[in-house]
Amino acid sequence: MSLTLQMHVPLPVYLDEVVSSDSLAARLTTLEGKVIGFLPNWRPSAFDLLKSVSELLKERCGVAEVVLEQPIREIPLTNGRFLDGMDDQLDHLTRRVDAVITAAGD
Repeated sequence: MSLTLQMHVPLPVYLDEVVSSDSLAARLTTLEGKVIGFLPNWRPSAFDLLKSVSELLKERCGVAEVVLEQPIREIPLTNGRFLDGMDDQLDHLTRRVDAVITAAGD
């Protein structure tokens, strides 16, 4: 069975092609030998989706290691934005991986 992964982006250009500052990380040229982090949302199918994608990337793209984080649970917001409550978790993840893939499943 042959499977092709294709990325669909709703933007006409990638942001790193138009942003003049260096606030965005450079895109990886290859996944071979890289450590890839997977960050699902709290829906069970997001975890399943990323687990399947991680297996394919190891098999077909030579990914060295996969870090599959625990699904993010709903965080009660008292003030600020949703991501403000996850700063520590995201910082810890980005120190361990070369790139992060996320999914929202339902």
